[in-house]
Amino acid sequence: MSEPIRVVVADDHPLFREGVVHSLSAEPDIAVVGQAASGEEALDLARDLLPDVVLLDVAMPGWGGLATARKLATV
Repeated sequence: MSEPIRVVVADDHPLFREGVVHSLSAEPDIAVVGQAASGEEALDLARDLLPDVVLLDVAMPGWGGLATARKLATV
């Protein structure tokens, strides 16, 4: 059996984020390793946790998903 896909989920709406995390956690080959409410938090978590995937909300206060993705590309 291979290692699960490690995912960080970033969305500024807690209820939506929890729903996504709940759905992803039901999959045996996915492990949600972190949650963030902003792009800044997502970048910090990505640097600390080194996930395989960072799922970003495009429209978040502060850094949106696109700006965060640009910054993540340099990590």
